Amino acid sequence: MRDEIERFFLERGCLVEEKVIEEIEKRGGLDYVIKNQNRLDFSGPIFSIDRLPAVNDFSIVKEFNINGYPGVADSFVDMFRSRYHFLHEKLNSKGSHFFLPVSKARKTEGTVFVSGMVQDYSETKNGFRILEIEDENSSMKVILPKNFKDIIIRDEVLGFSGRFSKDGEAIFAENVYHPEISKELQILDYGVKVLVVSDIHVGSKKFMRDNFLEMVDYVNSEGISFVIMNGDLVDGIGVYPDQENDLEIKDINLQYRELADLISKFGNHARIILIPGNHDIVYPMEPQNPLPPEIAALFPPNVISLSNPVWIQISGRIFLLYHGTSIFDFLESIPGSTLNDTALVMKEMIKRGHLAPEYGRNLSFIPLKTDYYLIDPVPDVLVTGHVHDHSVTSYRGILAVNGSTFQEQTGYQRMMNFNPKPAIGTVIDTSDLSYETVKF
Repeated sequence: MRDEIERFFLERGCLVEEKVIEEIEKRGGLDYVIKNQNRLDFSGPIFSIDRLPAVNDFSIVKEFNINGYPGVADSFVDMFRSRYHFLHEKLNSKGSHFFLPVSKARKTEGTVFVSGMVQDYSETKNGFRILEIEDENSSMKVILPKNFKDIIIRDEVLGFSGRFSKDGEAIFAENVYHPEISKELQILDYGVKVLVVSDIHVGSKKFMRDNFLEMVDYVNSEGISFVIMNGDLVDGIGVYPDQENDLEIKDINLQYRELADLISKFGNHARIILIPGNHDIVYPMEPQNPLPPEIAALFPPNVISLSNPVWIQISGRIFLLYHGTSIFDFLESIPGSTLNDTALVMKEMIKRGHLAPEYGRNLSFIPLKTDYYLIDPVPDVLVTGHVHDHSVTSYRGILAVNGSTFQEQTGYQRMMNFNPKPAIGTVIDTSDLSYETVKF
């Protein structure tokens, strides 16, 4: 096969790089070259990886738009109702138990299985934790077993088994159940390489331009088909007090022009996927629309701007991209955790089937007709960013990545005694979800 590919290029007057042959073999070998020869440029003496056309095996699975899906509501009632119903059904879909809504559970004698949304929780002097759970019609108290050490997050949906107190006002729980999601890994015959990075922060005095350009060179030479930039593409303006002192570029439009110039250095073979973060030129509430059309128009044709969060499909795998503002909510609920515990946070998201259960702590939501932050469909890969950590973990068949940063330690991070993990990329092979980390 390799000899035939080399001969094909030699007959057209050029040598072919080894990486090009490897990529062509992944795309179908000589048959791929013959079918696509009209799209190939044989004019130079050496055919390099950046001259292969971009892979088009890409689609948007689910995307937010403030003027479209899933629709803005007048209040949060519809959103929380949809969350409860979906996760209640998720608990019941596991088949081992049948969970009743709170409003129907009081009619049960003996051991009862009930699900509810956590409205509030407290702890007694004796160390017992008491939850107030609710469905759309009723509420009740749940007293957790002393040996239950997991974290509790307000507004999450949980299942419980136990027995009612004598007055029928509370359940003494014996077991607690999460509506965990999972995915069974299937090996695909064909795959592409996807590079995941996050938190670029162009415009900051701490932006690591040279390291970013190293990443560009890597993409152009290593057969990377897709690059995901997972939010905070620029440093923005007025995001925090006295930010102008930290800015190299103090005009946000010029920040995006600089980003567009940097992205234009990627070869046309790579498709660049952008989502916004809290530093970008979008409204602060979530979910967030894609970048405004006038900003998106600055970028070359191989760039696509999407919402935060967004579900996409690349070469048969579903990627869920979420910038990750809710990470702070999880960290504040986990005793002793630090900003370097993003792998643990992503596991907690998967356990709950939800990206951001708690309303109003560190982020504010737009009231929607359905809860857009339910992890549905279940992804093969979950990508977050936001806190400038880098981590990769696998939990219940889902690969989870926190995408590093291209910003050096800031004064605020130094004050918080946090050392970021910058300029690290994660390269994922979609055929088997194997990955490697690359330091730029």
